Amino acid sequence: MWRKILPISRAKPASAADRPQVARVRVLEQGRTPSGDYLLRPWLAANALIGETLDTREPPRAGQIAAGDLVVIARYLPPAWFKVLEAQREQLAGIVYFMDDDLLDPAVLHDLPKAYSQKIQQLATAHRDWLKKSDAGLWVSTPALARKYAAWSPTVLPMSPPRSLMAPRPGVRIAYHGTGSHWQEIEWLHAVVSRVLDSRPETHVELFGDLAVHRAYRDLPRVSVLHPMSWENYLAYTGAHRCDIGLAPLRPGRFNAARGPTKFWDYARMGAVGVYTDVEPFAGFIRNGIDGVLVPDEPAAWIDAILQLIDNPERRADLSRAAGERAGC
Repeated sequence: MWRKILPISRAKPASAADRPQVARVRVLEQGRTPSGDYLLRPWLAANALIGETLDTREPPRAGQIAAGDLVVIARYLPPAWFKVLEAQREQLAGIVYFMDDDLLDPAVLHDLPKAYSQKIQQLATAHRDWLKKSDAGLWVSTPALARKYAAWSPTVLPMSPPRSLMAPRPGVRIAYHGTGSHWQEIEWLHAVVSRVLDSRPETHVELFGDLAVHRAYRDLPRVSVLHPMSWENYLAYTGAHRCDIGLAPLRPGRFNAARGPTKFWDYARMGAVGVYTDVEPFAGFIRNGIDGVLVPDEPAAWIDAILQLIDNPERRADLSRAAGERAGC
C-alpha cells in the first residue's frame, strides 16, 4: 500500500521492498493546523488511510510508533520524535514528509523573520538529508513545490477540506472584557470557562489580555485572546461586534470595591446578556432577571447561570432586549 501512494525514484529500493506492509497510519502534527485540515487528513481519508494524529507538542510515549506504521510528518519534526523515528526507521512501513511551504531549502529562509526562520531550520530543513536517506516520500501542497522538488517524485495533495469543516457552525459567543487590572478575575474565571466549554461544545469565548492571559488560557479550546486596544478602537469594535453573553465577575478587594457598573453598557452595546457578581456596583443596579443576571461569587453558581443562558435563547433575547432599551442602544 505505501509504495503505491509514495512514488519514490531514489535510494535503496531493496531496503524499501523489505519493509513490512502498512499496519496503521500515524500523522505527526504540532497540534491541529490548517494544512492538516484542508489538505492532509482529507487526502488520507480519500485514499483509505485514516489514521491517528499524534500531537508532537507532547513528548512521545511508548507504543505510539510501532513496527509496520506508515508515519506522515506534517511540516515539523521535534527532536524527541526524530529520535523515535530514527530508532525504528527500518521497522516502519514507510515515512512521508508533508509540507505546504518551502521548508527544505535553507536559501529561502533568509526572507523570513529570524525567529521563524530558526524554527523552520531546526524542525524541518535540518531533516532534509535524513529524509532522503530514510527513503521518505514527499507530499506537497502546490505545483510550484512539486516542480522544485521534482527529483523527489512528490505527490501534490489537492485542497479539499471536508464539508463538515466548511459548514457554518452557529454557536454562542461569550465575552469577558477585563483589563490588566482584572487579573484576579481572569484567573478565577478559568475554571468556570473550562467547565462551560467542556459542557457546551458550541460555545466560544473571547477575552482581552496580554501574553500572560494567552498562556493562562491556551489549554482551553475555542478561546480567543484579543490584544488590548485604545478606547476609540474598543468603541468601534464593540459597536460592530456581537456577543451573546458578557461576563463581569468581581472578586473581593479594596480596589474592586470602588468600581462602577461600566460593563453593563459595554455588553449592552454588543447585544449581550451580562452575568454579574451579586455585589456592588452591580447589586442594586442590575435588575436581576430583567436586564442582567446576578450570581453569587461561587464558580458552581456561575457555571449553572451561564449554562442556563446558553440553553435558553429566548430568555437571552428578552434580557438582551431589556438591557439594550435601558442602555439606550
